[in-house]
Formats: sequence, C-alpha cells, structure tokens
Amino acid sequence: MLEVELKAALTPEQAAGLPDRLEAMGFADSALLQETDLYWNGGGRDFRETDEALRLRRVADLRTQKAENLLTYKGPRRDSRSNTRLEHETSVGSMETARQLLEALGYQAAYIVEKRRREFTREGITVCLDQVAGLGNYLELEILLRDGMDRDAAIDRLLALLDSLGVSREALCRRSYLELLIAADTVRKSL
Repeated sequence: MLEVELKAALTPEQAAGLPDRLEAMGFADSALLQETDLYWNGGGRDFRETDEALRLRRVADLRTQKAENLLTYKGPRRDSRSNTRLEHETSVGSMETARQLLEALGYQAAYIVEKRRREFTREGITVCLDQVAGLGNYLELEILLRDGMDRDAAIDRLLALLDSLGVSREALCRRSYLELLIAADTVRKSL
C-alpha cells in the first residue's frame, strides 16, 4: 500500500490551536497514542543510504490502555512533493520475540524515536499532531492510496488541507523524524 504523507513543523501555538480547528472542520478525535519506534539496520544494506526503513513499533493507546506491536517496512520516497512511500505493516505479538527474530537474522537495533500522537480522521484522511522527543511539535497529513487512486490528486488534497489549517507550506519537511533527530544529534541509540 502507498502512504501519501505531508509533514510540517509546528510552533507551540499552532499545535495548541489545531485540535479545536480540526474538530470544527469535522475531523473526529480518534486516538491518543504513545509510540516508541525501534529502527533496524542490517541484512547487507544501510537503510539510511537506500532511503528505506525497518521499524518495530510499540503503540500504547493512552485512552484505552491497550497496546500493540507493529513491524513495518517503508520503501524509498516516490516523489519530490511528499513523503509518499510503499509501506508494509503487520502486527506482532511480542516485541521481545520480534526483536530476537530480527537479531537472529543479522539486523541490529540502531535508533529509537519516541512520540506522543493525537490522531484525527475524516473521509480517508488521517491528521496526526505529534510531540516528538528531542524535536518538538509536528503535523502529519496522511492518505493511504488504494488501487486506482491518483497520488498527485491525494497530494493536492493534503496541500489544500494544510492551507486551510493555516500552516505554511514553508514549514513542510520531507525528512523522517529519525532523519531529523540524527541531524540534530539528539537521537537515542538504545532502550
């Protein structure tokens, strides 16, 4: 599945005002999550060089107190306008067993990214308000493309939403949180 994504840095004031604005636009406040991402390298290639990612994520729902673990592969970016990537994701029962499996296959845990995420949804669009440890506040706008859906139309739809939220296109960022943390030299390298 292709994930079309736009990401923008937010000021603290923007971050504080967006939940009310999104609800006024008809978005449903759908989740409040704590996510811990463990990124991997190995298997004969450096994912930073190939613009790929292999991630083991623990997601804790802060409202229901339920948690799940996800294993995700993200392919290289597909265009110059967005963070569109091929994405494969599956649930895994045990974080520790998944970690042991990856290590047995020669992968090494490389980096950790932690964030608190509030999600809003409407008509196939997910809006994420993220507080990323070591970085600050960000907005992610996402559409998962199904067969036959047009990527450029999805990007245009997300750009129009960004504009209507009052977030400048100059705040857009194509780098992942991991890339931003590495650049800022604030990424955690172990649990």
